[in-house]
Order: sequence, then structure tokens, then C-alpha cells
Amino acid sequence: MVILLVKIVSAMVYPVGMAFFLLAAGMGLWRWGRSDRWQARGKWTAVGGLVVLYVFSNGLVAEQLARSLERRVMPPDPLPHADGVIVLGGGISPRAFPRQTAEVHDAGDRLLYGAHLIREGLADWMVCAGGGGELSYIEQTEAEAMQEMLGWMGVADDQITLDTKSRNTRENAAESLPLAIERGATRVFLVTSASHMPRSLGIYKKQAEQLGIEGLEIIPAPCDYTIIDPEKYPPLFYRVAMNLLPNAGSLRISTQILHEYYGMVYYWLRGWI
Repeated sequence: MVILLVKIVSAMVYPVGMAFFLLAAGMGLWRWGRSDRWQARGKWTAVGGLVVLYVFSNGLVAEQLARSLERRVMPPDPLPHADGVIVLGGGISPRAFPRQTAEVHDAGDRLLYGAHLIREGLADWMVCAGGGGELSYIEQTEAEAMQEMLGWMGVADDQITLDTKSRNTRENAAESLPLAIERGATRVFLVTSASHMPRSLGIYKKQAEQLGIEGLEIIPAPCDYTIIDPEKYPPLFYRVAMNLLPNAGSLRISTQILHEYYGMVYYWLRGWI
């Protein structure tokens, strides 16, 4: 119930919810305001909602927001060998009708990259972190779905350990770190989306300290980048012209990055990072 309430309330601080609230409040004041002053305030409040929607659906804004997080924690170059890999959930949809198998979505790169590290001989085993969550009514947990897909990629079951209990990033760390220690780990890769890595790495280091785990090196291995540096850019005027137009993809990226920043503030206030 707490998670449900948090999700409902938090929707109002993301661009779409914020814009909707400002538009609804502004139009209400504009239509039913008791004086010209209140009606004028209503107009400007509604305009504010449109401005919020435009700014966060602007490609230039979304790109800068994403860069501010995705480039904050970079992997070592070259990658060293580690004992194992901890892959955070959030990129796999468990099997449920009418899906015939587990399926990947946007952050599915996490699992693919974890499998890549094992296939390249940089790690020997993997901990898959992802339970069903309080709001999930699907029998298969995400960790179990990850194991199913790893089998297709040639990763053996004895190389996989499952955390099927965790529901968020903090619980991922609390559940998966002891599983890695049981495997005898002294060095592990932490694999998650690049925008999620700053918060995740902070949580894992804090949890290791609170659990009394010493001598464990956690190596960031980010993936799922939304912003890249191509070998050749299109002309500047073309980029600016295209990014001035609002689009749903940029709005999604902005919302995702804001979610991470809100999460970092919340976790810091709780003393979790």
C-alpha cells in the first residue's frame, strides 16, 4: 500500500503530472475565478503547464539531463576480471499471457551486457536481482525470467544465483550482496543502466558497509546509454531545428532522469547512500 501511495503522489512531480495539474488548476481559475485577478492568475498557471510540458519534451533539455547522470560514473578501461556480476532487474518482463516467453524492454541491455561479461571470460557467475514487487500479480519473478533468458544465451544454471525477494534498488543491494559473498566474491561487476548507476553504486557501497562486508570491490559496469557520441554529427542547424520540436521520446528520457534525481535525494535523506 505504501508503494502504491508513493507512486500516485510522485506522479505529480514528473513532467506530465505536473503539466496536467497546472493546466487543470489554471483552466479552473480562468473559468471560475471570482475576480479578474484570479482569472489572470489562472491563465498564467495554465501557460506554466504548457511551458513545463514543452521544456521537458525538448530534445536539447533531455540530452543535457541524460548526460549529467550517464557520464557521472564510467567503467574502468580496460575492464578487469571479476569473480561475478550482479545484474539489477528492471529490464525484463516476466512470462504472462499472452507472452509465450519472458521478454526484454528498454533496460533489457542490463541482462545482455551481464551475459556478455560472462561470455567474454571477464566473470564466472551472475546474481540476478529482481523480485515480483508489491504491485506485481505475475507468478514468475523477474529474476526467474532473467534466468530463463540467460539459458538461451548459453549461461548455465550453476552460474546463476537468484534474488527473487527484492522490490527496489535498496533491497537489490541488501539481498544480492550476501549472495555474492556466499559465492566467495572479492570483486564484482555491478551492471545497470547508465542513468541508474550513480544511485545504485552509492546504495551498494552503503549496504556493504552496513552489512559489515569488507574487502569486496564493486566495479561499475553501466550500459543502456540513451545519449551517445557518434563518429559524425549532423549539421548543427538541423540538430537545433529538430530538437526545438517537442517529442514523446525526449519527454520519456527527461522523466526517467528526473526519477533518478528524485530517487537520489530521497535515498540521501534516508541515509541509504
